[in-house]
Amino acid sequence: MKRYYFIQEELRRTRDELAAYLHEGAEESPVLPFIRAEYDDVELAIKKLEAGNFGKCELSGELLPEGLLGMVPTARNTSDLNRMGEYLRKSLY
Repeated sequence: MKRYYFIQEELRRTRDELAAYLHEGAEESPVLPFIRAEYDDVELAIKKLEAGNFGKCELSGELLPEGLLGMVPTARNTSDLNRMGEYLRKSLY
């Protein structure tokens, strides 16, 4: 999809970085499961872009906000984005 070209290129760079870390990383590293999970999420997002399904909630089929997809292109549904919003809220104190 041409409109998501920048996101697609960024996902490819991220995938390559994660793959390099997985290839070179020590097997006993406690972060490897998290890196593998992120790698899988990036792969899925790339496949969705190539299939023309990127940006749709996997549960409802709704379009996800494009601005948020630019920040979290691996978001799969609206609850992923809602959870992210909890972390971005500023404290009242």
